[in-house]
Amino acid sequence: MRKLCSLLLLLLFTTAVSAMEVTKSPNDDRQYEYLELPNRMRVLLVSDPEADKAAAALTVGVGSTSNPPGRDGLAHFLEHMLFMGTEKYPDVDDYSDFIKKNGGMDNAFTAGGQTTYYFDIKPEALEPALDRFAQFFIAPLMDARYVEREKHAVESEYQLKLKDDTRRIGAAQKQSYNPKSPWARFSVGSLETLEDRPGHPVREDLLEFYRTHYSSNIMGLAVVGKEPLPVLRKWVMEKFAAVPDRQASRWKPDDSEWIYLPEQLPVEISVVPLKKLHKLELSFVLPSTLKQYRERPLYYISHFIGDEGKGSLHSLLRSKGWLTSLSASGDNLDEAESVFSVEMDLTEEGMKHEQEILQAFFAYVDLLRIKGIDAWRYDELSRKTALDFRFEEKRAPSDYAVALSGKLLDYPPADVLVAGNLLQHYDPELIRKMLDKLRPENLSLTRVQQWLRTDRVEGHYQVAYSVRKDRPRLESRADWQLVAPLALPEPNPFMPEHVELKPIAAHTAVPQRLQQAKGMNLWHQQDDEFGVPRSVFAASFEFPMANDTPEHAVELQLFIDLVNDRLNEYACPVSMAGLGYALGSTNKGMLLLLYGYDDKQSVLLSKILKVLSRPDLILEVLSRPDLSQERFDVFKRKLAWELENEAMDRPFRQVIGALDRTLVKPSWSPRQQLAALQDVDLEKLYRYVWKLFRLAELNLLAYGNLTAQEARRMGQLLRRKLLASTRLRPIPDPVVKKLEPQQPQRVRFEVDHPDAVVASYFQGASKALEEQARWQLLAQVLQNDFYTALRTEQQLGYVVSAVPLERENMPGLLFLVQSSAASAPEVEKRIDAFIAAAGKEIESMSEAEFQAHKAGLISKLRKKDQNTM
Repeated sequence: MRKLCSLLLLLLFTTAVSAMEVTKSPNDDRQYEYLELPNRMRVLLVSDPEADKAAAALTVGVGSTSNPPGRDGLAHFLEHMLFMGTEKYPDVDDYSDFIKKNGGMDNAFTAGGQTTYYFDIKPEALEPALDRFAQFFIAPLMDARYVEREKHAVESEYQLKLKDDTRRIGAAQKQSYNPKSPWARFSVGSLETLEDRPGHPVREDLLEFYRTHYSSNIMGLAVVGKEPLPVLRKWVMEKFAAVPDRQASRWKPDDSEWIYLPEQLPVEISVVPLKKLHKLELSFVLPSTLKQYRERPLYYISHFIGDEGKGSLHSLLRSKGWLTSLSASGDNLDEAESVFSVEMDLTEEGMKHEQEILQAFFAYVDLLRIKGIDAWRYDELSRKTALDFRFEEKRAPSDYAVALSGKLLDYPPADVLVAGNLLQHYDPELIRKMLDKLRPENLSLTRVQQWLRTDRVEGHYQVAYSVRKDRPRLESRADWQLVAPLALPEPNPFMPEHVELKPIAAHTAVPQRLQQAKGMNLWHQQDDEFGVPRSVFAASFEFPMANDTPEHAVELQLFIDLVNDRLNEYACPVSMAGLGYALGSTNKGMLLLLYGYDDKQSVLLSKILKVLSRPDLILEVLSRPDLSQERFDVFKRKLAWELENEAMDRPFRQVIGALDRTLVKPSWSPRQQLAALQDVDLEKLYRYVWKLFRLAELNLLAYGNLTAQEARRMGQLLRRKLLASTRLRPIPDPVVKKLEPQQPQRVRFEVDHPDAVVASYFQGASKALEEQARWQLLAQVLQNDFYTALRTEQQLGYVVSAVPLERENMPGLLFLVQSSAASAPEVEKRIDAFIAAAGKEIESMSEAEFQAHKAGLISKLRKKDQNTM
């Protein structure tokens, strides 16, 4: 009888479900199906027979903007509590244990208007994982026994970022917002905001929030699995149809709840950071563009304002020595509001020219409004987005599920894959309407610098700030001589023209060496897996003088920074053409990376080599007017700030850095590098660079839609330009310190933070693959139990992890805790106690449990690359 009832129920669900096809990329071989369950939950199923991970994500259309008055952080607290067991699976560790034993991971995050829960897992375990996951939204326990513990977990998360300047700047900006706007409130939560109050125990408020807002009609679920669509559909219907429909509504501000009311603007906020920062942020609150996802006006505007090429705002301010970086973006906050922001990292000199910078910005907006709204410019961007969509590559299943679950709440089902990816309809009036709102009278200006005068201190992050609501209008229109260089970009020379796939001469499982010559090795593999006209070309330069002394380390970084600065004019057109490049330092030298559509990669390489050329030409480049003493000084100061700012990084990151410097030689602390930097001048840099490439060794890898002949040509170009006078010298590998058994070492490291951090590292016996596998398996077995014991049960802090730590192929295991609740010696005792107890647990582990952990690790190790990058 029970089976018959279940069958009848399933048939009723089947007839009530509405299904719809979705528009997908021609390159996407996955199968999709959109469903709306009888409870109005929106579901997108993704069937991928090739997937080596399954995943699911559920987004609820409620977040911190719906926190009740006086209960800041309640939405975030609820996110924590849903992991604390359900009626069907009451064990607090059941969900996370099951996920991790099956080679997966799980997490969640709370945003302003939504909260997202997600996991990935080995494909064979998807169905039971979905069953556990669904119970979060059907019958969570929210056990009173865990309320106090999770309040402390929220407090630890809050304490973790007390000295995070991004969080502190945001907290100061909120003080200028409309007090009636939920965006003005503290969203993380703390022990104070979540304390029990007379007549209002926090658990009762939590349950009321859950019953009011966690409703299936404002939920989006995305599931990625290997199974056919009918199987995925059956699982979802069986497990999620019981999520109650409480007929909830998503929050939307009325006219009195906007971030800023008209009478509050313009406004300026001054913020004193902990790090050495020199920033200006220009923000404008605009109407939401969620419904204009086909037109995407803010994408169009941000493309031009964020341009870095000749004639751009970036180029003008950089040429004055006022700017080091600029970015522009437009983001929808909710169904009513969006924010357009321009962030500038300035030099010390630039902070003295705020008025001129603002004049130049508004002059460029005027130029864009008058001359920049063109069909051909929109078409160029549209062609690029269409090309990207046509050759869209796979993402990690969990990332993909998270993105899709959120989009299900904002866009029509048929367009959920294309929304936010394509420019489909040119609407010049809509673009002009948005540009018309980028005016001085609508400006919210934030300046960030350590020596600003302020008159207030924000309560949660103790950040010094001031707010002025009577800021005068700009003194005058911009000086003509200042803004004369401003110009709109020309047609993009890097746009790909040929996107056909090249014939494959030979299928190879791994890259093959094409060339081995004096100072150079070239490896090549033509892609036969992803089927896209993209490639990656990596050039690894190894120098004996790269990192052997602190002085050489900072000289190499200065050189890389200066070269990147010279390449800035290519950054935007290259990126907008679906290409990319990166130049950065490594332990043994530097890495040049080219990636994206292969059609114009050789053109890009030629442009880069005009800057990064032979030693004699490099000196010529460094001697040019725009890389003279003044520009050198700008980047020397910038590097000094970055090294000083490392002392303000999160404590656990500083401790891991100290551990790395203890283990790996050579390596240098920020303090050592900062001391060496003081003695570096332009003449020393000349001499260093002159020697650098004369002693270089070059290793190249070409992968993707590149033939062997094309790879050889690019390799020869690099060798001819950079290695013509190479004199080889053996380049030693970094050395990992061998720790002796039964001889523990303690390193004390001071950080300017109230939390205590303990990093207990255990090193393997050798670099053998078998030894590496053992340590990874040990981490697989211990990581969830360690997290449960020290974070969930003992409430030591938010950062608690047991992870494999490999350095130069030497395996090991790291137990890491950052605690706001206990001293370092006490944390060390707790770690030691856990390790002692874990040894006994492992000895008594059943064969079945051991094999389950082993299978979970194998699933992780077999995870395939999702794309060419």
